[in-house]
Amino acid sequence: MRSNWLSEIVKRSQSGPYMKESDFDLKMTRRIKELVREKGIKYDASNLCPADDDMADRIWEAGLQLFVEMGAYCQSTERCIRFTRDEVLEILGQEPGAVTLGTGKDAVIMRHRGVEDPQRAIMHSGPTGLPSSEKYHPLILLSCAQEPLVDCLGAGSVSTYFGEKILPGTPLEILGARRDASVAREAVRMAGRPGMHINDVAVPLTCAGKMAACDPQAGLRPSDAFLVSQMVELKTDFDQLSRVAYLDNIGMVKVDLMTPLIGGVGGAAPGTAVVSVADHLLGVVLYDADYHMFSLTHLHYVNNTDPLGLWVESMVGQALARNSKIVTLNDIYVVSGPGTKELFYECAAGAVVTTVCGFNMQGAGTTGGFFPDRVTGLEARFIAEVSAASLGLTRQDAAQLVQEILPHYQATITSPNRGRPFNEVYDVETVQPMAEWLDMYYAVKEDLRRIGLKLA
Repeated sequence: MRSNWLSEIVKRSQSGPYMKESDFDLKMTRRIKELVREKGIKYDASNLCPADDDMADRIWEAGLQLFVEMGAYCQSTERCIRFTRDEVLEILGQEPGAVTLGTGKDAVIMRHRGVEDPQRAIMHSGPTGLPSSEKYHPLILLSCAQEPLVDCLGAGSVSTYFGEKILPGTPLEILGARRDASVAREAVRMAGRPGMHINDVAVPLTCAGKMAACDPQAGLRPSDAFLVSQMVELKTDFDQLSRVAYLDNIGMVKVDLMTPLIGGVGGAAPGTAVVSVADHLLGVVLYDADYHMFSLTHLHYVNNTDPLGLWVESMVGQALARNSKIVTLNDIYVVSGPGTKELFYECAAGAVVTTVCGFNMQGAGTTGGFFPDRVTGLEARFIAEVSAASLGLTRQDAAQLVQEILPHYQATITSPNRGRPFNEVYDVETVQPMAEWLDMYYAVKEDLRRIGLKLA
């Protein structure tokens, strides 16, 4: 980040054009529709992974134009933080294209990936966007950290502290954040990977809560990361910007979390792709993020493995891969839960498309985030294996595979099988998957081999 850039951002947040938030949303909605029409961006349900470099570049240009015109809306001041095109391009040109995560033997380098890139995607895992109980949270984290193909651990969140609901801004938020950070550190230690990168403790919702989780001895270290969030779409506030200041001061890894909504301000798939590119630019310019977590979500189904979601992911990935050095990972969000074959098929579709289109891997967020404790390390293993098998595929290959995979779960998106909690699919004494859950895993792998995915 340029010298004193945060000071400049705060200055612009106070001097930029005043606007009601609803007016900002309305103006952006209209402008996105115009840009989609002007750039000729079209969704094709028959091809969810288009090999269309020109359209990817048009989506990039539309997203860049949207961000320059709209800027970022500061909810704390109700003003727009604006940047010139030259400023945005200058800052983009300084992107390093890689970040080291973790320490010692457990450190990995996560890089910007290109379209159809042969380099493997770094695998993040944990209870993504899904609450865990105090009882099973340590075991869920261990089940992920012990998987050899998992590179980084997301600590997730627990919504209670000794049974009491954690409220933002209360002492319990501080205590809960410190507890969850220490539980994550213990999980990577027990897995024999003490230097593994931990990407956030999600329970605290305030800057003070995030700060409380930092503890080089028992909590998060500078080699770990915190999320700096965006509010949909293209919005920030002083609490999020304060996180940037704190993380810069201690030299800690910064992650830009965005949750673009299909069916929200961006409308359908083309507009959502445009605003998703703009969201990444906000994370670069305002947060100076080391990497970006793309948590695309369907407004109604709360997943991103439906056809619209897969198309947006493929085109946003290609747009970023072709026109920037941004390091990004895709958060695979599914409606199904553990103990169901549908969960594996949803994960497979997401992993194939996003690996081929330039993302690193984050997942899986199960059951749309509605059911606690319904996440395990086995689906993380599966995503990593599918991602590895997707290296070397073309976009045409990926599009064909996805059309084969979709029928296995598409009909259940509107009435999903939420599966079973962790303790019903894993042995809580050995922290290993039970036979029935393993059998489903092997069966789906065999089916994917049959349709042409060369899984190990």
